[in-house]
Order: sequence, then C-alpha cells, then structure tokens
Amino acid sequence: MKRNWELDELIEHFTFLPNEMQQVGNKSGETRLGFAVLFKFFQYEARFPSHKFEAPKAVIQYIAKQIETPAELYAQ
Repeated sequence: MKRNWELDELIEHFTFLPNEMQQVGNKSGETRLGFAVLFKFFQYEARFPSHKFEAPKAVIQYIAKQIETPAELYAQ
C-alpha cells in the first residue's frame, strides 16, 4: 500500500458508508479501530495486512476520525 495519501484519495477509498458503519458500530476502543482498518484495508488491497504497521498513518488517522476513536489505539 502506498505511503502518501491526498485527502481526496482518502475520501474515495477509506470513507465508511452508512451500512459499513453498522459493522463497526458494535465494537469499542482498539477493537473498533483495528476492525475498521482491516475492513477498509481489505476492500482496497483485497488482502489483509501482513503486519499492523503496513497501513499508513494517514489512513489510520482518517479512519479513526470517522469512527470517533483515538488513532493512537491502533499501535496497541
């Protein structure tokens, strides 16, 4: 996965649709963020990341903002 993302690319590839938010809605904390990152990473790459640091920080921060969870929880 590429490392540098423009805002319009993040919006296009990593914005949660209302029906996708339902999948994330019943989780909390780091589980919520981890699930959300895996969900969108899989949609974009058609595979899961091989390690948790494969997802770029900009992607994690963008997803965390949408699901109202601190991005720092992903590192845990």
